[in-house]
Parts: sequence; structure tokens; C-alpha cells
Amino acid sequence: MVMPFKVPPAWSLVLVGLVLNILAIVMSSVVLDRLSAQIATLAEQKDENIYSIQLAWSSVETLERKREAILLHLSQVGDDKIDDALQTALQGQLSAWLGGSVPPINRENLSPLMMQINQAQQGYRNQIDDYYLKNLTITEVMAALNEKIAWYKNIGLFLQVFGLTLILARDLARKP
Repeated sequence: MVMPFKVPPAWSLVLVGLVLNILAIVMSSVVLDRLSAQIATLAEQKDENIYSIQLAWSSVETLERKREAILLHLSQVGDDKIDDALQTALQGQLSAWLGGSVPPINRENLSPLMMQINQAQQGYRNQIDDYYLKNLTITEVMAALNEKIAWYKNIGLFLQVFGLTLILARDLARKP
């Protein structure tokens, strides 16, 4: 004995279709907006890191210019003593960039001065590396969030289409 297939009432199909459409709208407005906000925050962090990289690189270049200025000045002075006012100005400039005390600028202290500049530049290069690695991590997280957004959009579209199909089934369920 074969039991006939019983079709649910049309109003129940419409109700399920409406619920699926409402669920798709809620998912789009809440979940996708939250994920998009996370991506925007990450993009802002990435931009800040890029700006910090540019600042650190500018500092490396500035220290290189200061190194060149010291070498040029020492080559022009020869064995003569540097003017005290100039000595104070050069030491002040270097100490501000090197973050510490600077020995008197003369040929005897040239090697320690160059080493201090090298260390400061290496510190900035390490910062650049750190920011770059952070940006790589942020890019990976953003890619994962974009995949998640695509998945939710596909699910939302499926729910909308299926819900509309159920709503249209009401018209097909009418008997002539």
C-alpha cells in the first residue's frame, strides 16, 4: 500500500520562505557588516604600519646624511680642532637622533661614532622588519575574513532564492 505524498499547506511554505528571507537579510546586515568593520580596522592598522615603515626608513636615511656630513666636515677640517659652537651643534644633532650621549666629534672618535650610527640604523631597520611582518599577518587575516564574507554572501543568496522559491510554491500549490 502506497501512501500518497501529502503537500504542506501553502501558508506554511510562504511562512518558511519569509523566515528564510528575513534570516538572509539579518545575516547580511549583522554578520557581513561586522566582518566588513573588522576588515576596515585591519586595513587602517596596515596603513599605519606602512606609514611607520616610511618614517623609520626616513630616519635611516637621515642618519646616513648625518654620517656623510660628519665625514665631510672631518675631511675638510683636517687635524685642526673643530670650533666649539660647531662641535656642540653637531653633538646635539647626533645625540637627538642616536638617543644618547655622543663623544666629541674628531678623528679619534670616528669609529665609535660610526658604530653608534650603524646601531641606530639597525634599530630602525628592525622596526621596519617588524612592521612588514605585522602587515603580512594582517593581510592573511584580511584574506580569511574576505573568504568568510564570500561564504556568508553565498549562504544569504541561497536562503533568499530558496525562500522566494517557497513563496512562489504557494502559487503552484493552488489547484485549478
